[in-house]
Amino acid sequence: MKHVWTVLSQKSSIDRISNLLSIFNCIEELSLVVDKRNGSDNSLVIPAEFQVISFWMVENPNKDNTLEVRGELLDPGGKILNKFGDKFEIKTGILRFKNITSIQGLPITDPGRYIIKLTQKKENENEFETIAELPIDVKISYKSSGILNKN
Repeated sequence: MKHVWTVLSQKSSIDRISNLLSIFNCIEELSLVVDKRNGSDNSLVIPAEFQVISFWMVENPNKDNTLEVRGELLDPGGKILNKFGDKFEIKTGILRFKNITSIQGLPITDPGRYIIKLTQKKENENEFETIAELPIDVKISYKSSGILNKN
């Protein structure tokens, strides 16, 4: 299986008749306003839904194929905040494959660049290889007593 592309979006839709994929609201940056009075620690979870959408080319469609993918959400300091993964069995004759992973809530520790790192287990190997790193730049403004302080 050859990775072709991956994007991070808010929504997507696959047409049942044509099998065409539509991607809505691609995400590369988030701007948040946080009320400092409502908590003392630096960790937040943004109650939003995101999708990691990948497109794959089947290199040998004359046999059954297996695709095993893992992902990690890394904060600006490189700390792993979340992990996800899946294994797909692709039947003989399939030429290309799309997978959509939904993420519920985005944990935030600090302002800065977050990375969604995707890895793929190559055929007949035990190791996972990095195939994509998707940046999300998070800007946080802090509000207290009606005053907005940018950070």
